[in-house]
Amino acid sequence: MGKFNDRSAIITGGGSGIGRACALKLSEEGARVMIGDIRTELAEETADLVRSTGGEACFVHCDVGNEEDVETMTLKTIEEFGGLNILVSNAGTAARGGIHETSLDDWERIIRVQLTGTFLCARAALRHMINHGGGSIITIGSISSVVIGPGGSAASYKAAKGGILQLTRAIATEYAHKGVRANCVCPGAVSTNLGKHIQEDSVNWTSDVRDEVRSYKMEAPMMRRADPMEVANVVAFLASDESSFMTGSAVMVDGGYTAI
Repeated sequence: MGKFNDRSAIITGGGSGIGRACALKLSEEGARVMIGDIRTELAEETADLVRSTGGEACFVHCDVGNEEDVETMTLKTIEEFGGLNILVSNAGTAARGGIHETSLDDWERIIRVQLTGTFLCARAALRHMINHGGGSIITIGSISSVVIGPGGSAASYKAAKGGILQLTRAIATEYAHKGVRANCVCPGAVSTNLGKHIQEDSVNWTSDVRDEVRSYKMEAPMMRRADPMEVANVVAFLASDESSFMTGSAVMVDGGYTAI
């Protein structure tokens, strides 16, 4: 018996990277998974991977910053799987450039996807969970949720990730009595294709980035990037009953980066 037999999960940004690893891990433990992603072809690939291992999965196009998309994804999950027990709010993007170079459009776009998207997904999930015995919400923050790090660029990303942690804590305190737990996983450097997706999204940037963006080596005591499955393992723990007395936590998965 898996940890998540008879449970259903939504994973946003599930088409690749951490999201794909979470879908595979939760499915391996018995969960039925809904893969939401703005890159529909990648969401379909993840769903196919889950099914190839004997799991149950569906996919849906979802821009998490779009209220209608989020509501549709949530309703489809409940209709397909009979309920919603786990939300992994993972979808996100980033930009580059110093604060003085950042256009209002770019600032608002990052906040919309990262922070507002997390809010919309959590709100939709909560409306079901509080009336059906509770659930577990796992948000994906970052080391940027708690530290700025060596660089000062992409302040919109750092502000959004800090907001995600505080939003998670607000959910945890407000809905504990309803049986809902909420925890924030804060990864450091992870081997994903986020950089590629950010570059693809750069066609929508309106900032006039003129200054040279300084390059920094991510140095943590473990001296490597995480594999996405190393993050997914922590997500699965927080989604499970094994973490039943954890809520409102910020869990660092950063190779020791924030310890130094």
